[in-house]
Amino acid sequence: MDYPFKDDTLFRGTSNTLEYLSMNVNTDVIEMAQKYKVFGGNKYPNLRAFRIKNINTRLMRPGAPSKAATKFALSVSSKLEILAVEDIAMEATIVPSIVEHGHMSSLQLLAIPDAFLTLSHIVVLLEQTPMLTDLHCHYTGVGTLFECVEDDQLPVVFAQKYAPLSNNFRVLQLGHWGNTDIAVVARCAMLMVIACPRFTYASVSSHLREKMRKCILELMSHDSFIQYAARFETLLYRG
Repeated sequence: MDYPFKDDTLFRGTSNTLEYLSMNVNTDVIEMAQKYKVFGGNKYPNLRAFRIKNINTRLMRPGAPSKAATKFALSVSSKLEILAVEDIAMEATIVPSIVEHGHMSSLQLLAIPDAFLTLSHIVVLLEQTPMLTDLHCHYTGVGTLFECVEDDQLPVVFAQKYAPLSNNFRVLQLGHWGNTDIAVVARCAMLMVIACPRFTYASVSSHLREKMRKCILELMSHDSFIQYAARFETLLYRG
């Protein structure tokens, strides 16, 4: 919803009772929040879900809402279960920020659909958020942790070093950037199956589902993936 006031009216007296917060933001909302210290640290110890969406990127400094939201989210209690930030200028810096603060132990859903993450980001994130079940993001490749690993060796290295990575992670919703090979996205989903026992679903745009399915089938025949073939069946959905 759009915030309807010029001041912090809706937030007054809610420090100990606010559990769910969903709001659209623009320059005025961010300035109001800063003026009244709405997003002050440890102000809402019982907050469980925080959703924020930048609805007016043309009239504000790119990334300002997501940065303000991230800073706020990382300052609340460890009870936060849902964090969703939509901003076309979203940056992958949210991952090291979560790692640095290290108290997101209850986080179950992280929806940052505009952030461009690598496999390295996802690994670090899952190591720091043991309860995470769902992650929504763009995927851009393996990243620094695996940049020296050949594609055909990646499943072996990944399994040896990280499995099991998470016992709760189940869903990865991946945006697809135009320059990213869909086979790279398919490989990421297959690695999640290898390292996360409960992982069952990798979501991509409907027009890419059949192409991704074919990529998974092709990769399943490779020596490095073939031993896990039965576990990949869950990924072979039709859109």
